[in-house]
Amino acid sequence: MVYDNIVLIGFMGCGKTSVGKILARQINKNFKDIDQIIEKEQGSSVAEIFLSKGEEYFRSLEQKCINDLTKNTGQIISTGGGLPIYSSIAEKSLIVYVETEFDVILNRLSAKERNKRPLFNDEPSARALFNERIGVYKDLSHFSIDATQSIQTYLHVLVDYILDQRIL
Repeated sequence: MVYDNIVLIGFMGCGKTSVGKILARQINKNFKDIDQIIEKEQGSSVAEIFLSKGEEYFRSLEQKCINDLTKNTGQIISTGGGLPIYSSIAEKSLIVYVETEFDVILNRLSAKERNKRPLFNDEPSARALFNERIGVYKDLSHFSIDATQSIQTYLHVLVDYILDQRIL
């Protein structure tokens, strides 16, 4: 099947943005990061939006953004960790789950990075949220990549899959 876009899903801090940027360069596609688009449009960070306007408002911005982005084709789209939980993704998008363990994410993120993520402020709550979301990520995805490996290793696997399947 030919897909219009590749949408990267996974828990916050799993590496969707890092993977997406490199993947887009490797296969010569446009990269879009939903959190960055929302922050630019709103003139506020995700954390500030959560504090001032609430999670429900932020989730509505995510849905609008993914709807707008998937009107176009040939893009690599990085989502926020909650987007696939609260929003729908266009059917003609290849959904790739960037899968890793919670402790790997915890070790990768500095305290400053964790503070940028409003739902990551309390580690036990973030771990519980991670465990709640895993099943949804797996159910929604067409393909999973093991992000506990080096980025070069799992990008190679992903690029091979995209090229072999003639996805874009």
